[in-house]
Amino acid sequence: MIDVPMPPDDPENRPHWEAAKRGVLLIQCCPACGQCRFPAVRSCAHCHHVGGDWIEASGLGVIESFCIFHKAYWPAFQAVLPYTVIQVKLREGVRFMSNFVASPGEPPGIGLPVRARFDPVRPDLTLVRFEPLV
Repeated sequence: MIDVPMPPDDPENRPHWEAAKRGVLLIQCCPACGQCRFPAVRSCAHCHHVGGDWIEASGLGVIESFCIFHKAYWPAFQAVLPYTVIQVKLREGVRFMSNFVASPGEPPGIGLPVRARFDPVRPDLTLVRFEPLV
């Protein structure tokens, strides 16, 4: 485990973090128009309806973009260099920023199908990361 920077304790996104500890990927969807989003926000950017419902996402998507970091911008990440940050478009339409976890030498690629995995990095924090869909 590494001492990763903790996301802020945001009541609007707390359901996501609590579900991740149970191995479930939750995203918020608008009950009025069905548009899904992450992170959670107070009102829908599509129809402006206030509020949202949490749904269990499939955890499946494709990589739309990626960046491989060779420099640690936070000391905790020095031990895991290089690491890859990816933008995944989930089947539900949500774009999700995360890390790519694969075997050494297995690079990410645009359009690569991926699935969510849940990595406990501290007793109080589980991160949603993505691995190649085999």
